[in-house]
Amino acid sequence: MSGRRGAGRRPPRVLPLYPASVSQADPVQPDDNAPPPGLRLLYAIGRLDRGITRELQQGLKPLGLSPHQYATLTVLRARSGLSNAQLARRAYVTPQAMIQVLSSLHADGLISRSPSGDNQRVLEISLTARGREVVERCDRIADEIEDRMLDGVPPGERRALLDAVRACVQRINAGLPGG
Repeated sequence: MSGRRGAGRRPPRVLPLYPASVSQADPVQPDDNAPPPGLRLLYAIGRLDRGITRELQQGLKPLGLSPHQYATLTVLRARSGLSNAQLARRAYVTPQAMIQVLSSLHADGLISRSPSGDNQRVLEISLTARGREVVERCDRIADEIEDRMLDGVPPGERRALLDAVRACVQRINAGLPGG
C-alpha cells in the first residue's frame, strides 16, 4: 500500500446520460449539430444549461457581473430584505459563496445591508437604486440570449416549453417560481 488515502481504489462509476447504443468511441463534439442516436433529455438540458451559462458570462462581463450575481440581484428584486442564508437557498449556492457574492455587490453599490428588526445580528439585504438599474440592464442581456435561443419558435410553443420546464422543476423540487 502506498499510504495515500484512497490509493488502489477504483474511481466511482459514472452513468452515461445517453443509452449504451451510442458509441462511446464517437463522443459528441461541440460543433456537431447532429444529436447522437437516443439522445437523453437530461443530456440535452445539461448542454443547454452550459451554453446559457457561457452566454450569460460573456454578456454580463462588460457589467462586471457573474451569473450568480445576476441571479442574486433578481431574487432581491422579487423579495427585498432577505438574509444571507435565505438568499443562498434561493440562488442555489452555499452561504459561504453567497457571502462573497454579496461582498462584491455591496462594494459595487448594488445592494445595501441593514440589521434585521427581529435579530440585530442578521443583516437584511436590499437592492439600491443603482442595483435596480443594473439588474434591468442584465435583464436586457438575458432577453437577447433568450431571443437568440428561441429564434423561430412560435410564441405558443415558447409558452408550452416554459410550462413543461416549470412542471419538471416542480417535480424534482428545484424551486422555480410559478407563472
